[in-house]
Amino acid sequence: MTVSAVLLLMALLIDYSRIAAFQYKLDSLAGSSVRSVLAAYDEPLYERYGLFGRGGTDAAQLAAEALDVSDARGGLSDLLPSEKDGLSRRIDLLQLELGEPSAQPALMLGEWPVLRRQIEQEMKIKGPIDLTLELIDKLRPVGGSMKQAAQEIGTLQQSEKVFDKRQSALAEMLSLGEAAAKVVRETGSDGLVPLPGRGQAATFKESADGYGSYLAWLAADEAAQAAYQAALLAVPPAKEGMPAAPLPTPPMLNTASIQNYEAAAAETAGRLLGLAASADQHDRLIGEALQQLELALQAEQELERLAAASPAAASPPAGSEPQAGAAADLSGLLLGRSWFAETEAALRRQGERLRAFAAEASVAGRRLEQAVQRRSLADVPLLRGDAVLLADKLELYWQAYVSPGEELQRLKAKLEASDGSKKLREAEKKKAGSLWKQAKEMLDGFERMKAAEAELEEFAQVERLAEANRAFNESLRQQDDGGQGEGAAGGQEKSERPSTEGSAAAGAEAASGRSAASDEADAADEAIASAQETGGGVLGGLESLLAAGGERLLMAEYGARRFASMDPRRLQTLLVGGSSQEASSELTSLDHQELEYILYGFANPAANLGAAYGELFALRLAIRTMEGLIASRAAGHPLLVLAMAGVYGLQHALGDLRELGATGEAELSKYAPVRLGYLDYLRLFMLTHGTGDKPLSRMAAVIEHRTGARLERVPTGMSVALTGSIPLWFLPGLVRLAGRAGAIDGQVTGGKYEATSIAGWSY
Repeated sequence: MTVSAVLLLMALLIDYSRIAAFQYKLDSLAGSSVRSVLAAYDEPLYERYGLFGRGGTDAAQLAAEALDVSDARGGLSDLLPSEKDGLSRRIDLLQLELGEPSAQPALMLGEWPVLRRQIEQEMKIKGPIDLTLELIDKLRPVGGSMKQAAQEIGTLQQSEKVFDKRQSALAEMLSLGEAAAKVVRETGSDGLVPLPGRGQAATFKESADGYGSYLAWLAADEAAQAAYQAALLAVPPAKEGMPAAPLPTPPMLNTASIQNYEAAAAETAGRLLGLAASADQHDRLIGEALQQLELALQAEQELERLAAASPAAASPPAGSEPQAGAAADLSGLLLGRSWFAETEAALRRQGERLRAFAAEASVAGRRLEQAVQRRSLADVPLLRGDAVLLADKLELYWQAYVSPGEELQRLKAKLEASDGSKKLREAEKKKAGSLWKQAKEMLDGFERMKAAEAELEEFAQVERLAEANRAFNESLRQQDDGGQGEGAAGGQEKSERPSTEGSAAAGAEAASGRSAASDEADAADEAIASAQETGGGVLGGLESLLAAGGERLLMAEYGARRFASMDPRRLQTLLVGGSSQEASSELTSLDHQELEYILYGFANPAANLGAAYGELFALRLAIRTMEGLIASRAAGHPLLVLAMAGVYGLQHALGDLRELGATGEAELSKYAPVRLGYLDYLRLFMLTHGTGDKPLSRMAAVIEHRTGARLERVPTGMSVALTGSIPLWFLPGLVRLAGRAGAIDGQVTGGKYEATSIAGWSY
């Protein structure tokens, strides 16, 4: 029994050892097969783009050939001596039988995560070195200054808007004060009262001075009428036959003078009483002027807040020559609370003076009406007193607000003094508008470039390939339980479809109803503001890009190395001469703007160039405006400094584009005298925009267009399944029981042990 048990155990162990050796052999053969399959790669794809994808001979055939070459079908053998002839013979201990291998592709190159990973692997050594040494080190010196300049220009532009709002409100306030004075002037009060030398046909002074004469005329006429009546009564009656006694001559009366006086007095009284309506209109205008003053005060308070929170002045980059002049002092824009208190008091005083005159005019008008009715000597001194009082009150208002209008002239002078640089600013704004017009005409020149039908069709074909790649990846994402894949985190695009003129062209469309010069100046201001945002985002984020990791660096460097871009010297006519340029095939062909298409994604070649140069101009404008801000400090007035900085920036940014067109490169900054080429800027824009999913699809589309490969069908990984079997020498039943217990992976069928090995590998 014991011997049988030992023999049984030994037989089981021998088969188990053969099974283990068989499994190891099968796994090794599957692994070598899959590596042999992947050894056949697409050579054009690698040579041109540094990407590995399987190509060449059929995968299953390669796997089978690999098994044949490795003599895998020979199994495991040993040399044993033969008793018959004394020679050693080879004994196959496994008696391995192999089926035909099957190969399955995996990890298609067109998948966003796979393509990204291969690009990163290709560039992980080259990219950071080139970018750090060739580009970031060049740009880092101006990054801090650009950030300061963007903050300062932003504050100055915001302050300018608030300042202009305040000045507009104050100008409207002055206009309303002048309108109120005009209402008084149009009443003719200076001739009605009158003021000295301004008398008219019917004045209150004449009525007041003539009232005594009026009473005398009335009394004289009354006495004459009485005497005449008495004389009539004294005439004896006529006797019959005798001539009648002569009648007395009627007296000469003052009827005409009395009537003229009463008519003039009635007109004067009516005009005096009518001043009440003008006084109401005057009060309304003064009230509106006070409202405008309140709006100006609110703007003043906002300026105070901005002045208190103004950022540090933009300074030259470290190592450059320092410039004279401190930061623009926003406190110079403030008028002070006392100014507003004094102006409010002056406006209220204007209203009070007119109300006092109008009230006295109403009293005098009613008194004159009543005096004509009462015909009393007691009214003579009262009317004369009213005349003197009216003249005094009117002269007080007239001198201050009408002629010569000393108070209004003083207020106008104060307003002009509050914006002493207005004319200079307007001149600089006009220059900036003219320069922006030149820049816009240059950028608009890209829109006028017309591509040939064949070139448009080429772009359309590439766009269809890109769309197919996006659809392929979206379908994979939908299958992946909500699409939380690697591609979704592969960098967000800053702007998928920027305007054709880039960031610098923002706000170029001017509002209707304004003058062309005003439109151009406003558009220049908006372009400068937009450029600061672009420049601050591009240069201010370099350190954060480096800290965040190398993916963007690698993708940007890969794009710069592997894809063609436009040589700016081909655009010399447009950039240097500023005139339209014929769109030859070398300008609008995809062969010369692959990188621009990947970055901006327009199916129109001219639009890609316009977007690239628009963004380039915006960045140059931001850098040059920073220089102008430092160079213009001596102007003193903060808003004049801003206007001069804008002119400086536009002038030099235009010069930079012209230099790019002439030589292919331009100086980065007067404070960082290194020269950058057009490709450096495109690399920088790829860094800041990020290479999101859509640009990656466009990159894949260009690769497919150039190589003829369909990346969603090009595997970067393979799996090989290999099935084999060995005969069991001893106890198949026990081995089957061991398999059921989980001790082995294969299965026993008809006295043979069968197993399948699957090996996977990728580039």
